[in-house]
Amino acid sequence: MLVCERQKFAAERNGTQWLITPPARVLPMSTDEGSDTEAETGPDDDLPLSEIGVGDGREKHVLVVTASGKEIDHDEVFVRHSETEYLVCSDPDFPPAETTRYRKENLDRVKITQHHSNCFITTAAAGEGPTLDSLRGFRADVMRPTRSGRALLHVYEAVSPPIAATLDHHPDATVTRLVRRLVDRCGALADRRRAATGDAERAALSVALIALYVVGVALAAAGHGWLRGRELIDR
Repeated sequence: MLVCERQKFAAERNGTQWLITPPARVLPMSTDEGSDTEAETGPDDDLPLSEIGVGDGREKHVLVVTASGKEIDHDEVFVRHSETEYLVCSDPDFPPAETTRYRKENLDRVKITQHHSNCFITTAAAGEGPTLDSLRGFRADVMRPTRSGRALLHVYEAVSPPIAATLDHHPDATVTRLVRRLVDRCGALADRRRAATGDAERAALSVALIALYVVGVALAAAGHGWLRGRELIDR
């Protein structure tokens, strides 16, 4: 396996988030989507994939950016990494047929974010369930593929943790109940959009859902500020 002798990785760790930037060397990438050449054999080839490299056995969100600039998003997956590659799979046992393998030499960067049950506003307000599944489907199908959608999601993911923590600590607060209603409404719109057959109707529902989502995040942020301020006063 070809490896640059002066290969270096820069990593920033913030809580459970890592940003790993390997050198942008263009070599064939071995994934379950296919490869231009066969991967060379190595000392780990006889091991089960679940024993290659290291991993902590916890679900993560993974954003892979290839050397050519292509973004590949994996949500709710498990990750293992060795000196030369990343293994990404939704199954913690990493069955070969379901595992995507990325050669580090071919990547510009990889962002790995640890999942926490209540780290996002929607989860803190509504909890796990069909509503969250509907919103995740909308995010994956509509927002992730577009540049503007990804930008909105990046902002949402950046501001969510402290707001979600406050809502989680105040489940009966008026603002939490209002946000919960908005999240439920967003989930219903996502279901309507998925069932819609006309392009115009789907587009209109997408715009309405995104607008309502922005309103919900703004309301949650305002409520977070008010609740935190009240906490400080009561101390």
